[in-house]
Amino acid sequence: MALTVYLLCALASLLCAVLLLRGYRASRAPLLFWAALCFFILVLTNSLLFADFILFPQIDLSMWRSGITLAAFCLFLYGLIFDSQP
Repeated sequence: MALTVYLLCALASLLCAVLLLRGYRASRAPLLFWAALCFFILVLTNSLLFADFILFPQIDLSMWRSGITLAAFCLFLYGLIFDSQP
């Protein structure tokens, strides 16, 4: 059951990233670009979650997951602060 949940989370993040990127290409709104980039990195985080708990349960990847998640949200925060101003 956990395998299904982890994979669905990664697929949902990927779908959000693709839809945000399509929206960015149509409107060229910079905030959509930063949100898409954030979600693409969250796909990596969800993939690491799958690898951490399913593929390599003996290895602790929580620090890597947390660091990558922090980087994703810092990029999104950068886009919110600097690129959303007219």
